[in-house]
Amino acid sequence: MFNNLAIDVALGLIFIYLLYSLLASVVQELIARIFNSRARLLTKGLRRMLEEDDHSTDLGWFGKFTFFNWFYELGWSVVYFFEPFRKNPFLKKFYSMPSIHSLGENSATSRPAYISPQIFSQTMIHLLRGSVPEHKGNDAQAIKAALTHNYLHLVPDTHEHLLQLFEDAGHNIAAFRVNMESWFNETMTRTSGWYRKQTQTWLLCIGISIAALFNVDSIAIARILMKDKNVRSQLVQLAASRGPGYTAITDTLIRKNVLHKDSAFFRADTSIRIFVTDTSLIGVYAMLHNDAGDAANVLGISRACIPDTSGGRLTVRCGYTHPFQQNGWLVFAGWCITALAISLGAPFWFDLLGKVIKFRTTTPPPADNTATTQ
Repeated sequence: MFNNLAIDVALGLIFIYLLYSLLASVVQELIARIFNSRARLLTKGLRRMLEEDDHSTDLGWFGKFTFFNWFYELGWSVVYFFEPFRKNPFLKKFYSMPSIHSLGENSATSRPAYISPQIFSQTMIHLLRGSVPEHKGNDAQAIKAALTHNYLHLVPDTHEHLLQLFEDAGHNIAAFRVNMESWFNETMTRTSGWYRKQTQTWLLCIGISIAALFNVDSIAIARILMKDKNVRSQLVQLAASRGPGYTAITDTLIRKNVLHKDSAFFRADTSIRIFVTDTSLIGVYAMLHNDAGDAANVLGISRACIPDTSGGRLTVRCGYTHPFQQNGWLVFAGWCITALAISLGAPFWFDLLGKVIKFRTTTPPPADNTATTQ
């Protein structure tokens, strides 16, 4: 068997990163549910479609620089968090339609987190048709009049785009709906990318918090695994025994193209996978928290308060108990490495763990000692 120091150290580190990546994913999902992140992202995507959502011109010359734009957009995100329809009258009207409003779960999460392309196009048709009551019974004429005269007061870009889609459809309602659904799908694809970036940022922030809270110092852990054979073997055993139990959790994270009732789009990535119920999330969190405690006990790294009587009187000193964690800067660097590893996502580490275990347990081919003769 390939059972050497480097492989066992790598296996131990990968298991630690997998464990805390799963923990971070559960925490991130709980936060997303508390703040209804998917519904807010869907609203952002629809705002980009139906309203004027480009604030770069507000900054004038400074709007040419990504740095200033990023902070300005961050400020608008805070504004939209509390006032999602601020200066967006058409978007508010869109969400007030029965076909959209009825999709919300309750008053706390009144905005839906998923709208199908068919519902989007149907709602747009209802809005356009309803703005011209004098053409009742002739949908094509009503929509043409609504778009030509802009009775809904659409912003210029949206108005022009819808008018062009209607012309492309040859004034055919069915073809017009197909065009709007394609437009919606393209925007939701971009929205999926926004969610991935947002989740990546959340995982990085949660990762540094978890690393500090659980004292997951990658540098110290690597040194411990290299120096202590007993700890190394215990952590390898822990990885072998607990790793298979994470299969169901990780499968939920990496399942492709699963459409869930509260998603804003088809989720084909690892960052936006969700579990079934809040109870399941809490149960998974409790299991992972216990495993994290077991791993910390094996490694022997912790923060504790130790009584000290060397100065002639009793004093309590609190800090890191392991000799490999005496340098505060190195400890912080170890936390940062852990946070970066966590941001890669649990599926990445789960896949890598399986490959390393398979390589470690593979028997090398027998050496060929047959002498060759000429």
